[in-house]
Amino acid sequence: MTHRTAVLARTTALASAALLAGSLASAPAQAQPARAQTDDRSAAARTTLTFTVDGCEGCEVQLVNARSTLDADVVHVWQSRTKEVRAGEVTFRIPTRRTWGMSATVVAPWEGFTGYRTTVAWRYNGERVGDTVTLEEAVTKKKASACWEGVRGREVVVPLVVEKVRVPGQRKEVDGSIAFVPTTTSWLPPMREVHEGVLGSQDVNICR
Repeated sequence: MTHRTAVLARTTALASAALLAGSLASAPAQAQPARAQTDDRSAAARTTLTFTVDGCEGCEVQLVNARSTLDADVVHVWQSRTKEVRAGEVTFRIPTRRTWGMSATVVAPWEGFTGYRTTVAWRYNGERVGDTVTLEEAVTKKKASACWEGVRGREVVVPLVVEKVRVPGQRKEVDGSIAFVPTTTSWLPPMREVHEGVLGSQDVNICR
């Protein structure tokens, strides 16, 4: 083999190796958009959630999702923006996955200085999924769950009861609220103690 032939052969081998390396390096980049599209479609699943509530015009409603890791060292918290009840309803469009372990707080215009946020009771002690709950029954309850099991549907309407009640305030008895669903829904632990059916939260509710 002449010197020129040897150089030519070496150059050809290097070029082939470079071409092969370039092909391997570009393979993940070509596959990435497909994965990204799959993730985007999964993340895009959203639910339009509407609460219907009578006699609570101007009430402020906020949704919160707080879930802990398996070792309970880290809590991931998501919150919606606060929205007001108008014409007897309030609507949120949220990621469907956020409905699992979701809680909801209500601040009514009539409330005094309670020191907590009124929280929706998705289920009271002694009630099963599908059971109806009246105000007269709700005020007798001792425990409730602030955690909703959630839904997979794209459009969901949830009736909500919000009523004015007298509650112990920071310094004296004041006007407060009781908030609950009149038809017991699927729920998640924990069950928390309530005062005459009133579920109040000073921090986020961590659902399991």
